[in-house]
Amino acid sequence: MEADDDEYVRPQVSISYLQDLLISEYKLKIINYAELNGHEDRNYRIFCEETESTEHKSDFSQDQCESVCTRNSCSAIQTGVCSKYEYVVKVMDLVHSENFSSRSERIQMQMKVQDHLLDCGFVCPKVVPSSSGSVVQRFVTSEDSVHYLTYMTKYIHGSTLFDITPLSTETLYEVGSLLAQLHCSLKDAVIPSLELKSASVWALENAFKIKDFVSKAELDAGEQSLVSAVLDHFAQNVLAQMTELPHGVIHGDFHDENILILGRRENNRITENLVSNSDQVVHIRSKYAAIDFADISYSPLVFDLAISASYFMMSHTRPDFIEIVGHFLCGYFMVRRPTPKEVRSLFASICAAFCREVVLAKHSYLEQSRSNSYLITAVDAGLRQLKEIWRIGQGDVMTVWSGIWERYGLTLENWCEEIVI
Repeated sequence: MEADDDEYVRPQVSISYLQDLLISEYKLKIINYAELNGHEDRNYRIFCEETESTEHKSDFSQDQCESVCTRNSCSAIQTGVCSKYEYVVKVMDLVHSENFSSRSERIQMQMKVQDHLLDCGFVCPKVVPSSSGSVVQRFVTSEDSVHYLTYMTKYIHGSTLFDITPLSTETLYEVGSLLAQLHCSLKDAVIPSLELKSASVWALENAFKIKDFVSKAELDAGEQSLVSAVLDHFAQNVLAQMTELPHGVIHGDFHDENILILGRRENNRITENLVSNSDQVVHIRSKYAAIDFADISYSPLVFDLAISASYFMMSHTRPDFIEIVGHFLCGYFMVRRPTPKEVRSLFASICAAFCREVVLAKHSYLEQSRSNSYLITAVDAGLRQLKEIWRIGQGDVMTVWSGIWERYGLTLENWCEEIVI
């Protein structure tokens, strides 16, 4: 999803334009491609061959191609054509051509964050500059003069957590630890002269904007009333004290389709491509990859935790969806201990994150003429779960989570006596 333009329009671009772009800017020719899921941008996994000398080569073997292409319904297997050059191209509609400078600057900021994480041992996308050295490309269609912005990264082999169900409590714990490690690492990131604040309606600090979309999301009167009550509660109990919450660079979209478990997938099981390592930090950073950093911002850290927790609940619709997230939260807290205000704001922030996804995803789905079913994958489940978690209430939900945390040796008293549920 795009981070900074509420008038965003999903790109309508043909592969022939991408072909022209890659030949002219990267000296690469597309021989096969597959479109990946996306909220508003277009994301293409492409297989290429070089038209001139290029340094951007990958360790891409024929058997890897067969395994991955089959999973993503790529035509490369049917044609018998695979490539050692494999990338992801993201295409964004500029809406207005004058947006190019600000969007380009934001993408370069995003790449600085990813480069910092790569230097710290995390696995995340590595940008591929053009043959002229530029990161962001701009092109205009000849037919309708629409302005598009694109950039390219190396493809990372692995399976999304969404494809692995049900997720084990161990995996959820490790992914929580991964998010905490990202936060701790990004605390030391140096990103000069680039503004990380987000004006996007998707950013939780701008949750008040969601009310403008409620009437357009085809929710019934009871659902609209619930969303309004949740957002009012969030504004009064979290946003009003937001400056007192620890801030940092957050991912903003850390969910099961933006987290890869690395390795080969066989018979719905993952064979990890790592060696045994007693260092848990190195183990987790080697086991998982985080992708799609388009929504990074300088925001309260607990908002990232809340967004991710809401997604994990929506994606896994088992009756114990509340308990499941307790393991994810514990993995995070074992690496980075929360402040009392963060613990108190967690419940309201998670409920607001539910509203964010339910309302905005449903609105985008309708705006796109119901053509992008990916947008509503979790909307129905999200509504049911929001109603349930709101009915149960903060005290009882926190009691459930506290019981899980105690199994790992964590209690609220360990953190601060000031915490009151």
